[in-house]
Order: sequence, then structure tokens, then C-alpha cells
Amino acid sequence: MTRTAVVLCNLGGPDSLAAVEPFLYNLFSDPDIFRLPLGRLTQRPFARWLAARRRDEAARGYEAIGGASPIGAHTAAQAEALAQSLADLDIPVFVCMRYWHPLTSAVAERLQREQFERVILLPLYPQYSLATTGSAHNEFRRQCARLHYSPDVVFIGSWYQQTDYVEAVARSIEDMLDSFSEPDPQAVTLLLSAHGLPRKAIERGDPYQREIEATAEAVRQRLRWPHVRLCYQSRVGPLEWLRPYTDDVIRAEAEAGVRQMLVYPVAFVSDHVETLFELGITYAQLARQAGIREYQVAPALNVHPLLIKALESLVRNALEDTSCT
Repeated sequence: MTRTAVVLCNLGGPDSLAAVEPFLYNLFSDPDIFRLPLGRLTQRPFARWLAARRRDEAARGYEAIGGASPIGAHTAAQAEALAQSLADLDIPVFVCMRYWHPLTSAVAERLQREQFERVILLPLYPQYSLATTGSAHNEFRRQCARLHYSPDVVFIGSWYQQTDYVEAVARSIEDMLDSFSEPDPQAVTLLLSAHGLPRKAIERGDPYQREIEATAEAVRQRLRWPHVRLCYQSRVGPLEWLRPYTDDVIRAEAEAGVRQMLVYPVAFVSDHVETLFELGITYAQLARQAGIREYQVAPALNVHPLLIKALESLVRNALEDTSCT
């Protein structure tokens, strides 16, 4: 019988304030995100310079949410829940982080040491982008090549149309209604806020925007919520990013008279600094200043039972597909 492991891939995040700069260094060293002239000769010096420059600003965000990113704990809990749902198959589930521990290199070494012949590689990004899903896949392949380790890799590239995932998002939004003084979809504007991406990435063929828009439409159809806006957060630098920007939408909705607003982090399945600090603190302050009386951010799915069911279905379907080939 083929020894099989599931590997859940995520971004990772610093587990202390001291880890912020090395985490940023790993992020800025990624050639799938930052493509520099002369490649490897310039990548590391650039990453070292930019990590030092961005350290203090980034650390303030992590300090505001308790001094560390919770993404590691959330991903570990998701892996444990998924392993329990797959108990009948006796398939272990590993966590693999792109920019912090457990790093891809260490995970690949463990898989090789324990002689897994097949790996189901499942990035925890429902919508594909080279900057996230693609980067996780490329790094896993690089590390396997470094080790001369050649497992059969079953790669699950995107899963934004998975029905349990869409239902989980919809139910999470519905569950937040009771937190408003007027708990009526007619009175609450819903923002579906996705992580942004530079426009030039889309022009090069990245399918992320198309898949985000399809996710938003599926959620709209399921909810029949009358006032829904899709927007994009977390832009950095001078480049044009996907629009509309979340902060601009908040201001515009406030000017239009909106007084109750619910934000759902539609591209994230784990809470981390961009949901807890950017949406939950920075944009909450912006909303209050703009005149929005009630502003709420729905939690990411984390260990929502329907998310775990979605992941289980993806793994079982992948196993069925490979057994038929």
C-alpha cells in the first residue's frame, strides 16, 4: 500500500516580535513574488534591506494583536481536525508554512525520512494565485529536488467552488447578523474583502481576480444579501493593485449614508494580522471616523466544521482520482 501524507500549506507568520524581521526576510526572498534583475545575486540583499525597513511598521500590527501571529495555531488546529476526519484512512496531516516554521525544507525532510511515497499538497488558499498557491507548490518541488526525493505529488491548485466552503462562508456571515442593533440584511452593508494583488500580475495571466469574483458571486447567490461590495485590501508600494480598495469603499459607503457594515475576509481561511489588525483595528477606526455607527468583522473560518468537511472532501476526491489512474 502506498504511504500517503496530506500537507496543508499556509503562509505562516511570526510567533514573536523578534521573529518579525526574519519572517519578512523569508517573504521578500520569494522569487515568485519579487522578481529582480540578476535573480539570486540581488534577491537576498534586497530582502534583507526591505525586511529591516518594514520591520517596525509590521511589528506594530503584531503587537496590537498580542505579539504574534495566530496563523500557526489555527493551521495546526485545522490539520488536527482534518486528520480526525480522515481517521478511517490512517493518513497523517502535516503543516507546511511558506515563510515561517515549520518551513517547507523541514517538512520535505521529514516526509522523506518517514518514506512517504505520495503527498497530497493542499494549500489553504481557496483561490489560486502564483503569489500564494503557486509559490507553495514551487517551493515544495524545489525542496524535494534538493533532497533527491521524488514522491508522487497530488497538487490541489484551487477550490473556491467547493460547495461546503461556500456554505461555510455564507453561514459565518449570517451568524454575525445578531451582533448588530438592527439585524436585517436590508440594513447592513456587506463587504467581501480579499487580499489584493498588483494589477500587472493579473495582466500576466494570474487567475486570482477571476476566482475571487466567482467566489463573491457564489456567496451573493447563496445569501441573497441586497448590499454587497467586493473589495481588496493589503496593498503596498506604488504599483496599481486590484480595485476597489477596501478603505476607499468604506469611505464611499459612509458618504452614501451606510451606518451598519459587516466585513468578511473572503480570501482567508485563518485569522491573522490582516484580518485582526488591518480589518479589525485599522479599518474599524477608519469606519468610525467616516461615520459608520456599527462596524463588525466576521472571523475567518479557522476550524469551522464545514471548512474541515470541505478539506476532507478535497482529500478524498484526490485519493479517488489517483487510485483510478
